[in-house]
Amino acid sequence: MNNPTEIELKLLIAPADIPGLLRHPLLKALCQPGPKTRKLTSIYFDTDDFVLRNQAIALRVRRSGRQWIQTIKGGGSVQAGLHQRDEWEAPVARDTPDFGKITDPSLTQLFATEDLRQRLHPVFVTEFKRTVWLLQTEAGDEVEMALDQGEIRAGQKIAAICEVELELKAGNPAALYELALALHQAAPLRAENASKAERGYALCAPRDEQLPLKATMPDVTREMTVDAAFRSIAWNCIAQLQHNQNRLLQGYDPELIHQMRVAVRRLRSALSLFATAAPGIKDAGLNEALHWLASQLGPARDWDVFLGAMLPPVVTALPAEEGLVWLQQKAEKVCLEKREQAYVVAAGARYSELILRLGAWLWRAPWRTTTVSAELDMPVSVFAAQMLDRRYRQTCRCGRHLKALTAEQRHALRIAAKKLRYAAEFFSGLYPGKLTRRYIQALSHLQDELGMLNDQVVAGRLLAQIVMEDRLHERASGVITGWYTCQTDHHLAVMAQAWKRFRRCEIFWINE
Repeated sequence: MNNPTEIELKLLIAPADIPGLLRHPLLKALCQPGPKTRKLTSIYFDTDDFVLRNQAIALRVRRSGRQWIQTIKGGGSVQAGLHQRDEWEAPVARDTPDFGKITDPSLTQLFATEDLRQRLHPVFVTEFKRTVWLLQTEAGDEVEMALDQGEIRAGQKIAAICEVELELKAGNPAALYELALALHQAAPLRAENASKAERGYALCAPRDEQLPLKATMPDVTREMTVDAAFRSIAWNCIAQLQHNQNRLLQGYDPELIHQMRVAVRRLRSALSLFATAAPGIKDAGLNEALHWLASQLGPARDWDVFLGAMLPPVVTALPAEEGLVWLQQKAEKVCLEKREQAYVVAAGARYSELILRLGAWLWRAPWRTTTVSAELDMPVSVFAAQMLDRRYRQTCRCGRHLKALTAEQRHALRIAAKKLRYAAEFFSGLYPGKLTRRYIQALSHLQDELGMLNDQVVAGRLLAQIVMEDRLHERASGVITGWYTCQTDHHLAVMAQAWKRFRRCEIFWINE
């Protein structure tokens, strides 16, 4: 039973775009023998309580022509649609598992018990037509491209399959993204993190609804170089972005937009941070594309905050103000428009292109070829201490004369504190947990207070965008502005306390 690591990029395609894909001259240029088509039927097995799924293992028996192939997949990772998984395959005699063909030690123990074997049964089936091209790039990369069209069936439930898989047979995974980008110009493709097995399980045993994904601590260890740490952090940011984008396409939630923007800011912050080691990391084209995405999601987030946090306290406290009801209705209409715009962007071809470009760039690592920097290969712990110290000093400079800061200067302090917090989170795995958590919590509290003051400024800008129809409506706008102006002194005082708490925190990267 062989055990190669499968590396493939999974992409969704709309049925209407398939003719454009098939006409792409790249397929003919890179695949001289031409494509081959076959029908594949796969039966997936598990227990009633999904023992295999709960251990991230998929067991299937697939028929291709007259032959049955048993496949077990497990472990691995998914990054921007790129699936890397362990895969064990062996021919079997019929459409049921043959446990004698399982020889890998990590699997034989799992499947050794007679109880598990007796409980395994078919849970869903995939049936699709697969058209395969064997491509070879000019650089010598070998890629199997498959177009799959069919369906997944679990009882009476059915889900369509219409996707492209680019599997790396030899070469650099960057080639998969680069091929996808070329094909994307003729037929829009979208990176997909869910495998057929995951989609099948979603039909027969839906999990609880996935929540918006907040930032998680990247896997950065002391054994890593600066270059390795950068890649780990960048993939971590992209994973947050992709998770929330995928959820957004299933249904709007204000927190999803917020977390997508957080992911973009974290990634841009990482590019800036690590460009100190290699200027090529701060790629101008990618930075521009990320700035575009943030600007497209920003209006929806601003109106979500206004409607969800800024307006309700005023309406509740002043129910007699008739203009507030009109203002709320007007704001809700504008908010719906901005939400729709954000959804269109998240579902659009330009977003998909950005994700594919990021994947190709991270795997190709052009910053290593355009510049030679010894810092890239130094231990990340040395670099982290230097960068944390630099961002700490920047934050302290922005916070001088705190009480006298203008709104613009407070905004600059907020940005500096945010960058310091991101850096602290990126490198948190290198330092003692308790000290680091306390420091990040203090920064978070400071950001919240600065954010509240910034929300007041943004609210004023949003109010100016609403056309006032008479004096009653103008009064409603004035009431909101006055309400938050009266609270400014309170928030400034709380901000000052948060600043003191932050400055008293022990600097956790000292003496490292």
